[in-house]
Amino acid sequence: MNILITGGSGFIGSHLIKYLRDKGYNVLNVDIASQLSSEKIDIREYNALKKIFEYTKPNVVVHLAAIASVPQCEYETDLCFSTNVIGTLNIAKLSKNFNAKLVFASSAAVYGKPEILPIPVAHPLRPNNFYGLTKLLGEFLVRYYLPDNHVIFRIFNVYGENCKRSYVIPDTIKKIMKKMNPVPMKGTGEEERDFVYVKDACEAFYTAINTNVVGTFNLGTGRKVKIKELARMIAELMGFEDIKFMFEGKKRIGDMDVLHADISNGNSLPGWSPKTGLEEGLKKTIEWYMKNLSD
Repeated sequence: MNILITGGSGFIGSHLIKYLRDKGYNVLNVDIASQLSSEKIDIREYNALKKIFEYTKPNVVVHLAAIASVPQCEYETDLCFSTNVIGTLNIAKLSKNFNAKLVFASSAAVYGKPEILPIPVAHPLRPNNFYGLTKLLGEFLVRYYLPDNHVIFRIFNVYGENCKRSYVIPDTIKKIMKKMNPVPMKGTGEEERDFVYVKDACEAFYTAINTNVVGTFNLGTGRKVKIKELARMIAELMGFEDIKFMFEGKKRIGDMDVLHADISNGNSLPGWSPKTGLEEGLKKTIEWYMKNLSD
């Protein structure tokens, strides 16, 4: 099976490429970054993408490429729109033209402020940041062009080894490793998030590639934790029980108080469920950073 991945040089994508290649799949990565990229191409460039489709003849396209920073999307709306919407339009059109199944990485940000907790897939879609808006528009494009040949994942918070982006778990680990005390933290600490381990996320994409199911699903664990409790858990697992955390005390731009996935009764992809508990996943993540970033 030929699989084309966009954005495979990113955090989830780099893990997914290894996961799929270990399974014996022929995987081609299209990414604007050079790292791990088989083809350095901007997804906004339709003709360049078309040549890749002609060369690869993919059976499945996994579309991960996006401007994923919520603050960046607020400040650079044109870049965010052209990448996340026009880029997705190009991918959807080409996937249809080449009869490839499309697995699209959307986001829990499409829900906006939750009215129901945990959040079901049928929740009203009222994104309250520009990133969420672009992901919602991407969903519409995917369904329009491939109504019978797609899977959409509304991803909650993925974490794990070798994450180079500025996310709360790697940031907290790195600050503790630098012996910061108190540890400066963004937000209020009261925010609640649903964290899914990256290997479990890879299994979800693998299941989507190998299923005939069509639809939109949450990709989360169904469990939530306050950020201040998460920080404390990380510190204890690293052996720093007495460390203190200093939160800014204000919300980050475009942020939400709670993101908590409903994964029951068809809200998650049939045949998939998260296997890694938060403590187990954090231990594996911490071990990787301690091994790879220690002086």
